[in-house]
Amino acid sequence: YYIAFLGTPSLTGTWMLQFGGHHLATNITFGQGAVTGATPKFEGVEPLSFTTTTAKVLSKGRTYAPMSTEAAAMQALLQGLTAAQKTQAKLPQSFFDVVLGPGQDGNFPATRVGLPGRQLSRAQQALVMAAMAPWVNDADDATAASLLATYQRQLADTYVAYAGTGSFTTNGDYLRLDGPDVWIEFVCQNGIVYHSQIHYHSIWRDRTRDYGGNFHGIARK
Repeated sequence: YYIAFLGTPSLTGTWMLQFGGHHLATNITFGQGAVTGATPKFEGVEPLSFTTTTAKVLSKGRTYAPMSTEAAAMQALLQGLTAAQKTQAKLPQSFFDVVLGPGQDGNFPATRVGLPGRQLSRAQQALVMAAMAPWVNDADDATAASLLATYQRQLADTYVAYAGTGSFTTNGDYLRLDGPDVWIEFVCQNGIVYHSQIHYHSIWRDRTRDYGGNFHGIARK
C-alpha cells in the first residue's frame, strides 16, 4: 500500500492525498484548506470475511467482514422494489466488473438508465440513500453530510439499475446508482484467491467533484 501527496499540502492551495493498494484507492482533494473532492474511491475485498488468528494487528479470534454493510444495503434496496420496478431497473447487459474503474475518469454515460427515483415511494427513496451512505460516510463527517444532502436533493433524477440475480451472491450480480452527481457501482466477481467464493468490487464517483472537479490539472467547467 502507498500514500502520496500530489501538490504541496497547504491551507491556501490545491493538493491531493492518495492512499491505496490492492482493492483500495482513496483520492481526497483539498482546496483552500477544505475538502473539495472525496472521489473517486475504489473498494474491494477478498475473502468477504475472515477471522484473525493472531493479535499482531487486530484482536485475535474476531471475525471481520469489511464490506458487509455495503452489500446488505444494496440487497435491501433491491428487495424493497416491486416486481414491476425490478423489471424496469434490470439492465440487458452483463457486468463482471465496475464500468468506471481505473483509467475511466470522466467517462460517465450520457444517458442514465434504469428506474428513476421520482418513481419510488419515500420508503424506497430512503433505501437508496441508505445504499449510498456506506461509501459516502467514509469521507470526513462534514463532507459526508454535505454530499448526502446534495444527493438527497437529486434523488428524483437518480437512477437505480442492476444486472444478474440481485442476490449479490453470484458472479455478475451488479447494482448501479447514477444521479446528477453521484455514481456508485457494486459488483460480484468470482474469487481470484478463494476460488469457491465470490468477491466484491465497488467504485464511488461524483460527476462534479471527482478530483475536486479537476482532471489532469485542468479544471472542469
